[in-house]
Amino acid sequence: MSVFDCLFTCVIYAYELLPKIGQSFHVPLRLASSCGMAAAAEGSEDCSRSGGTQGAVTGDGEPEEAEEFTCPAYCSELSRRQNEQRKAGLFCDATLVFCSGGVSEERIQILTAHRSVLSAASHYFTLLLGGQFSESVSGRVELKEWSSETGLDPDTVSSVIQFMYTGEIRVTTANVHEVLELADRFLLVQLKNFCGEFLMKKLSLSNCVAVHSLAHMYTLDQLALGAAETIRRNFHKVIHKEEFYTLPFHLVRDWLSDSEITVDSEQELFETIVKWVHQNMVEREKHFEELFRLLRLPQIAPSILTQVVRKEPLVANSASCQKLVSDTLEIHAVRFESLKLADLELHASYMAAVQPRFGQNMDVIMVVGGVSEGGEYLSECVGYFVAEDRWVNLPHIHNHLDGHAIAVTDSHVYVAGSMEPGFAKMAERYNPNCNSWEQVSSLTSRKHSFSLACVKDILYSIGGHGNFSPGFKDVTVYDPEQDEWHNLEPAPKILRDVKTVSVEDRYVYVMARTPVDMDTGDGLSTVTNCYDTESHKWQEVDSLPLIDNYCIFQMAVASTNFYHTASCCPKTYKVTVEAAQQKVSRNISDDILDSLPPEVLGMEGAAICYLGEDIFIIGGWRNSNNMDKQYRKEVYRYCAERKRWMLMPPLPQPRCRAAACHVRIPYHYLYGCQRFPMPQNLARQRDRMQQMQQLHRRTLTLRRQLQSQIEC
Repeated sequence: MSVFDCLFTCVIYAYELLPKIGQSFHVPLRLASSCGMAAAAEGSEDCSRSGGTQGAVTGDGEPEEAEEFTCPAYCSELSRRQNEQRKAGLFCDATLVFCSGGVSEERIQILTAHRSVLSAASHYFTLLLGGQFSESVSGRVELKEWSSETGLDPDTVSSVIQFMYTGEIRVTTANVHEVLELADRFLLVQLKNFCGEFLMKKLSLSNCVAVHSLAHMYTLDQLALGAAETIRRNFHKVIHKEEFYTLPFHLVRDWLSDSEITVDSEQELFETIVKWVHQNMVEREKHFEELFRLLRLPQIAPSILTQVVRKEPLVANSASCQKLVSDTLEIHAVRFESLKLADLELHASYMAAVQPRFGQNMDVIMVVGGVSEGGEYLSECVGYFVAEDRWVNLPHIHNHLDGHAIAVTDSHVYVAGSMEPGFAKMAERYNPNCNSWEQVSSLTSRKHSFSLACVKDILYSIGGHGNFSPGFKDVTVYDPEQDEWHNLEPAPKILRDVKTVSVEDRYVYVMARTPVDMDTGDGLSTVTNCYDTESHKWQEVDSLPLIDNYCIFQMAVASTNFYHTASCCPKTYKVTVEAAQQKVSRNISDDILDSLPPEVLGMEGAAICYLGEDIFIIGGWRNSNNMDKQYRKEVYRYCAERKRWMLMPPLPQPRCRAAACHVRIPYHYLYGCQRFPMPQNLARQRDRMQQMQQLHRRTLTLRRQLQSQIEC
């Protein structure tokens, strides 16, 4: 065989062996290549392989083996390195130019980037840098026309560009507006939605107007709905903020057209419109008539219409506004005639014409808890709707409250304590804007017959009585923001059946009973003290300060069992402590009791509260041979204007040892006939009690049957 033949044979043999060699070394080569790429990613371990798969067929007919390799960290590392190159100015082919600092201190800012990354991240840059625009040739993009007069913040722009590289950004309350504006301009949908979620979490009374405007500006529908609901529920507070008076006409018009906005009175809305117009008379005066038509003028008293509204120059100079006022005064005259003639049809037409906004806050005397005939605990809450002179149902409380304390803050009604041991530490609060109860942190001890005094929206629990204790000296404080009770220095004496009024958002005047014999708890004497919530010092005084009818009434009945067993809603006065001290006196006139039926002062466990200068006495218990007449449902009101007591519509059912207070509730919670279910915990307890009663009745029946059989 020649040398040529030998070489040819070797080549043929090598050609036949080559597929098998490739089959043996194919996978290690791929892995080596991939591992080289992973090494470039600083040896990241966030990689994975898929199982072996059958690939193509080799030359000798055997299947080719393969594995898929994935390294998620590779992409993030690649993005990070590209961002580092951007910061270093390497390989950049796009320039972003914008101004910052405003007109007076205008500075030109320049940022460089990679047009391939910008185009991949944003459709805005895809069109701008890849279309038929000058920017696609020059790579220079000028960012103009922003909402802020000071221009864009360089750090914020840089952080948004960084987000387009890495998908990471830090959004704060300080930069969220600019981030949102940039995300909207650059069509970064995910970042824009995140800003909307961030603003929704930070939504509050202080920023709801601005957030609502932003949401509409950038079409964030969910955020707009959330901000609108916050404004709607707090409109009576929003209109006292200067930010409201910067709103454009169409937004003010939309809000006044909304029947769900929470307002204290239409008169307040009238004053708001006038103030809004006066902010810019030249531009806004032409809108006054349209806004004035949106007011529900029949809700404003005739005296106010005549003496205030009609005399306002904006109204006096408009013939159409004057006619609206005249028509409204005629409606009020119709009401007067309907009441005078007892014409029900005429009165119904009047009521239809003067129906308030569903969000208008209405005066309600709220009655909470108590006990009814047969010792039945009442979880039902009811309210006397002052404007319509009727009782309405309100949501149930979650506890059996009897001998409990009640207090009213700017936003909630709090109740706590009970004679029922299982609920004696419980505390709840009612939110008028939501018309619902919620549990709050429990008291530090089980007690009843104490007082909750509100000072600067902080609650002070003072004294009290326990089922197995002669009484308490306790003073505890509750912070609604922390939802916690803290013990303070105790009172010098045991305080039971406590009644309080507070002055100057600092001093609490306390009237209570204390045991004469501290060892045995026998005998009770009445004491009156003044408590300083800042220095925590106690001082004895002669009486409660005789500031108004409510204090005078309490002092007029202070020596009676009617008063000591009653629940009195605490009241806060804005007068100075010096003015209050000048009205402390033992000389009490009985004039306020002249028209009160004498038998009322013979009742026990009544609920006493106030509405302005008027006083309410609700329910109670009176010893009687007739069991049906022991629990009372009469309601008496002292009318300060007429200076006499009047009998009001009775409670839906008798109750004593309840608590009552004045609260303002939006009209849509009072409209029509409301029904509320019993809370599940009380429903289960009621079912268990009924089962025990049935078992007890069956046991008695069996005993009687057995007894009769024995006698036979």
